Amino acid sequence: MTAISAPEPALAAGEDPRAYAAVLHAVYDAEMAGERAPARPREVISDSWRRVKEAGVDPDSGGAEPTLDGGQVQSRRADSGLGEVLEPVMRNLDTLIVDGENVLVVADAHGRVLWRNGSARVLGQADRLGFTEGASWAETAVGTNAIGTALASGRAVQVFSAEHFVRTHHNWTCAGAPIRDPRTGSVLGVVDVSGPAVTIHP
Repeated sequence: MTAISAPEPALAAGEDPRAYAAVLHAVYDAEMAGERAPARPREVISDSWRRVKEAGVDPDSGGAEPTLDGGQVQSRRADSGLGEVLEPVMRNLDTLIVDGENVLVVADAHGRVLWRNGSARVLGQADRLGFTEGASWAETAVGTNAIGTALASGRAVQVFSAEHFVRTHHNWTCAGAPIRDPRTGSVLGVVDVSGPAVTIHP
């Protein structure tokens, strides 16, 4: 069982993330207002925005799916088939969270966060977004994001700043890739690295 394909970078190497974020905010504001945008969002993002608008996700608050309790999370972990690959996935990606700026997450095939790893500081920031174990990060719950959009599109994706559909997530960046069973090709879940938008790296 492996995570496949590298995320499509949201930001080209050498591009100024602050300047690009400003462009994305202008694009987002125009799209949400139904006005002509100064640029087009990437196709993976525009496709996601269309899906989440059709699903009725509120850009100011997201959806209202309840967070699973500890017992439900344990049950999902056992049923996910991800337990046997968790250690090698986490071990190989630990270098991405060693500086304390990002959180490493594994979610199930429905977008439920089952495991998280990161510094107490960044986990505290994630908590304030509702990015906790048991929370749903499917597109129908929180709009465009690397977990839900990787599941909906079936491919790896990076989501930066105002590419997120819910406004409270605009200060974050995330990269996610589906984890597939190599025997069947079925998606078992998603591995995701998320953090403050300034930590973006192509």
